[in-house]
Amino acid sequence: MPEVSESKIDQLEEQLKGKIEVMSGFAEKEVQKLKLDKIFKYFDSDNSNAVDFEEFQAALVRMNFVGVQREVEALFDRYDEDASGLLEFGEFSNKLLGIGPAAQLSGASRSIVERVKNKIIERGGANGIRTCTRLLKRMDKDGSLSLDKEELLEGLCVYGIRNIDDTEGGDLDKLMKFFDRDSSGKISIEEFLRGVRGNMPGKRKKLVRQAYNCLDVTADGQVTIDDFIQAYDATHHPQVIAGEITPEEAVEEFMENFEKKESDGVLSWIEFLDYYKDISAGIDHDDYFELMIRNAWHMSGGEGWAANTSCRRVLVTYTDGSQKVVEIENDLGLRADDIEGMKMRLEKQGEEGIAKISLAD
Repeated sequence: MPEVSESKIDQLEEQLKGKIEVMSGFAEKEVQKLKLDKIFKYFDSDNSNAVDFEEFQAALVRMNFVGVQREVEALFDRYDEDASGLLEFGEFSNKLLGIGPAAQLSGASRSIVERVKNKIIERGGANGIRTCTRLLKRMDKDGSLSLDKEELLEGLCVYGIRNIDDTEGGDLDKLMKFFDRDSSGKISIEEFLRGVRGNMPGKRKKLVRQAYNCLDVTADGQVTIDDFIQAYDATHHPQVIAGEITPEEAVEEFMENFEKKESDGVLSWIEFLDYYKDISAGIDHDDYFELMIRNAWHMSGGEGWAANTSCRRVLVTYTDGSQKVVEIENDLGLRADDIEGMKMRLEKQGEEGIAKISLAD
């Protein structure tokens, strides 16, 4: 089933804003926010000031949004930026209604951001979002690690993005308002990257979450950077496949970004997700993104073009003398000569009576 288009999600957003406007008697936005928050609060069963998808959907059904479940799910995914499965409805209301610095970009203004994003990807390839950091530093003339309006305009022109309307209320002001999340009048490099990469579809976020869980074997959010390097199969990075960089360079590129931050050696879920949001921005097809994730982290499964091809297959001889080629469904971090480890993992996935394992390759 095809993904819900951005225009469809934009349309649902506008309908929701229109509904709240009518329900509040065309009151000020702050009053509209109170009205929307009250509706979500009714369905917030645990009083956490956050709703899961079922509660979010129930609230929209209460407002007579029926027959649009896929669009509602896509809207939820758009705002669930960390793929936690929860939305803080106070923050959601602020973004939806355009209150404060966290305002959501309108459909019309989003096209301006898309122009910037597409140009960056055109110049930098599948990893263009992340590699454009060097360009941003060149834009930053005063060394403040942030860009004012003039620096942004000049930098975009250098990058080949011209005909930006820099009059009051024009494209440049819209870009500044969108990227400048803290309303400081300047855009930090992190703010720019976070804004231009856009939203990652929910399906992709869930795949990235699965990959992170493969590393986080203790489920405590404590994945070390060494764990990442030892387990990451960089041969399936898009630029490695395209012959643009080597697997070693792909790992180095990740490390360069990680080491720019004050690090305690732990790779958090949000950092891991941000890394793949940047790569996702340059990949159009969901099947290709799924194949990349499954192969890089040796996640079994997938259908058609997205089916995993990196998990090790071995020839198993059973105690009754029969033989069968079996996929080790989770071989992440498993050495090629660790026969005993392979046997243990096969037994864990339900294979019984294993007498011998031979490597199929």
